[in-house]
Amino acid sequence: MRRRVFLFGSILTGAGLPLLAGCKLPWQSKHQTGSTSAGRAPAAPQGWQQLDGHIAGHHIIVNVSPIIRKDETTSILALELVRASDDKNRTENKPTSSTPENKFTIVDYWRSRANLQPGNVASAVRIMDLQTGRVWNSIDGSNADPGIAPGEKATYYVAFGKVDSEQVTVFVPMAGFVTVSVLGAGSAQQANIDLSAAQTELDTHPNTTLATPAPIERYTRSLDDSTSTHTGGKDVTVTLASDVTFASDSADLASGAEAQLQSVAGQLGQYPDGGTLTIVGHTDDVQDDAYNQTLSEKRANAVKTRLEQITSLDKWQTSVSGKGKSEPRIKDTTDEARAANRRVEITLTPTSGTTKKGSSPTPNRSNPGTLPASEGPSAKGSDGVTVTAKSANSNGEVTIVLDHVTRQGGYLLGTLTCTVKPSSHSANLTVLLTDLESRSGNQRDEDTGSTATFMATDGLTLISGTERVFPADYEQADIKAHIPLTELYVGDELQGGTVTTVGVVWPDPGGDTVTLDHPQSEDSYSTTAFRLTDIPVKNS
Repeated sequence: MRRRVFLFGSILTGAGLPLLAGCKLPWQSKHQTGSTSAGRAPAAPQGWQQLDGHIAGHHIIVNVSPIIRKDETTSILALELVRASDDKNRTENKPTSSTPENKFTIVDYWRSRANLQPGNVASAVRIMDLQTGRVWNSIDGSNADPGIAPGEKATYYVAFGKVDSEQVTVFVPMAGFVTVSVLGAGSAQQANIDLSAAQTELDTHPNTTLATPAPIERYTRSLDDSTSTHTGGKDVTVTLASDVTFASDSADLASGAEAQLQSVAGQLGQYPDGGTLTIVGHTDDVQDDAYNQTLSEKRANAVKTRLEQITSLDKWQTSVSGKGKSEPRIKDTTDEARAANRRVEITLTPTSGTTKKGSSPTPNRSNPGTLPASEGPSAKGSDGVTVTAKSANSNGEVTIVLDHVTRQGGYLLGTLTCTVKPSSHSANLTVLLTDLESRSGNQRDEDTGSTATFMATDGLTLISGTERVFPADYEQADIKAHIPLTELYVGDELQGGTVTTVGVVWPDPGGDTVTLDHPQSEDSYSTTAFRLTDIPVKNS
C-alpha cells in the first residue's frame, strides 16, 4: 500500500530526533554539569516524521505516523518504508531463496527474538514515554513482507496496548528515534492513517500479555565487577561479589569490602525518607547445606554491622537472612558460575519509590574516579574508531562513530554509525556491539533472556565515575526476562562499503559529555574493545 506522507515542520537531528526544547532532570544535583531547562517536554508535531535509516547496509527512509488510539485497548502506528532508488543489491548479505533478487525484506531486522508473534514482522519496534519511564511492546502487526525494490515503498502497521500519554518516542530499529503525538481515532483520517487497512492486517494473533507498558529500569556494574546495581521503579538491588567482600570460607570483611559498602551507603543516602532494607547472603554449592547456611547468615550480618557503622539505618526497617546454596544466580558448577553465586544481595525499597516523573531511576552518584585505560582503540566520538570484526565467516574493518547523544527525560538516546571499510570483503557487527561477557544469558545473566538478546547491541556501555552503565532495559512480561532498549539483531555479514545505524537508550548519568566503552571479552580471540570519548550531550 502506498500513501502520501505529511511532515509538519520538524527539524530532525543526526540521531533521528526532532529538535525540541530541553528538559530538566529532576534528580540532577548541583554537582552535575549537564545543562538542562525546566518544564514538560514540548508538544510533538501532529504529523508524520521522517527518519533516514541505514538498515543492515540498505538505505531506507522510514516515515513514522502519529499514534492513533483506535479504542480503549488498542493503539495503532503506521510505518512507511521507502527504499532509496540507488540502493544497491545486497542479497548476498542475507541470501534467502524465498526473496526475489534485490528485494529488501524487513522481517530479519524488525522482528524481535524476544517477541515472536505469529506474522508480526515489526515486533522489535517499541514506543517509550521517557518522561514517565515506560515502554510498550507491540501486541500485533502486519504479517505481509513482500520485499521492496529500489525506489519502491511499503506500509507496515504495528499495534500496541492503550497508550495513555500525549506523546511518545518511537524506537525504529536501525533507523533511530522520533517523537510523535498520540491522537484519538477521530484524528486518523486527518493524520492520513487508514484504520480500515490497518484492521485487515491486525487483530490476527494479538499478544495481550504485552498490552501494559513496562517500567524502564537501570543496571550498572562497577568497573572492577565487584558490585552490580539494578534500579527499578520500586526498589534498588545491590549485589556484592563475595570473593571481594570476604576471604574464602570466611565472614570477616576483606579490604575490598569498604568500597562496596560505601557504594551501598551512597544509595541509602539518596532516599532520606527510608523504607525497607533486606540483606541476604548466598553461597556456592561446594560445602554441605548446614555449613553454607551458617556462612551465608554470618556474611549477611557482617554486612549489616559495617553498614550501621558508616551510615544511619534509623529510617530503614532492616531484615537479615541467609539462603546458603538454595538460590543460585547461575545453575551451573563451573568456577565462573560458583563465583557469581557467592554473593550478598542488598535490596532497598524506599518509601517514596525510586523514580521521579521526568527522570530515569535515580543513579548512584559515585565519585568520578580515574578512567581506566581502554582495552582497544580510543578516539573522540565524532572522529570514530576503526576495529576489526573477526568472526567465523569474515574479518572486516568497521569504523564506529557516535557524534552526540540526545537527552530526553532522564535518558540519553544515541544513534551510532557503523561503516564497513570498502576494502573489506565483509564484517559481522555482533562481536563489536554485543555483551560478550554474558553469553549464557542477557546482560543480567538471566537464562530466559539469552535467545532474545544473543545478537543485540547490549554491550555498548557508558562509563560514569566508577560504574559501567548498561543500556536501559525492561522486564518483558511474557518471558520474565529483561530486554535492552537497543538493537536486538545485528547478526548479518555486511559487505564492504555498507553503512548500518545502531540505536541505543541509556539511563542519563548527567554531565555535558559521555564516554562509550565496549569492553574486551576474555573469551574472544580478537580485540573487541573500543572506546569513544568526549561525546557531547544535546538537549531534545
